[in-house]
Amino acid sequence: MLSSSVDTTNVAGRRVGELCLDRGVIVSKRSRKMEDVIMAEKVTGYSATQIALHWAVVVLVTFQFLAHNAIEASWTSFVDGEPPPVGNTVLTYMHVTAGLLVLGLALCRLYLRISRGAPAPPHDEPQFLKLISEGVHGMIYLLLLALPSSGAVAWFMGVRPAAGIHGLLEKLLLFLIAAHIAGALFQHLVRRSDVMMRMFDPERSS
Repeated sequence: MLSSSVDTTNVAGRRVGELCLDRGVIVSKRSRKMEDVIMAEKVTGYSATQIALHWAVVVLVTFQFLAHNAIEASWTSFVDGEPPPVGNTVLTYMHVTAGLLVLGLALCRLYLRISRGAPAPPHDEPQFLKLISEGVHGMIYLLLLALPSSGAVAWFMGVRPAAGIHGLLEKLLLFLIAAHIAGALFQHLVRRSDVMMRMFDPERSS
């Protein structure tokens, strides 16, 4: 009786093992199919919305750098306890408005980058170039959030240290933009990749 019970237990155990193995194979096949679907849906270019947001931010940031004298003069007058210079009001508030727009558009860009994704670097991209590119992109996004925020804290709350931080971040952003442009030109002219053209042609294949 004991031997028969053991045999029955062994048979049942083998059947359970076989069933688990079969289910494991099925799960594995399903997992591979899901991976294939994900790979098939992998983003190969930026959407028209992402490109439009990119160039809108470029225009606004360019305006901020070229027309910042008015806000500086108004801030200096505020620090000195004097009324703002006559004729600077319009440009001053244009600078403030443009800064808030940059903040909002940068948040939209981050949302789309997370929810939709972004195209991967060229498959033959050296690892160190990928790291540099990711670092520069990450810092630019961070500054597009930090610069308007520090400026708003300084302007609306009168926090003077925030204005100093704002000035330092402005210089850092200028440097990173130069590095970003140089990297795009390097990709286009030296490596002959389509990285730069992705920002002109929606959904361009990599």
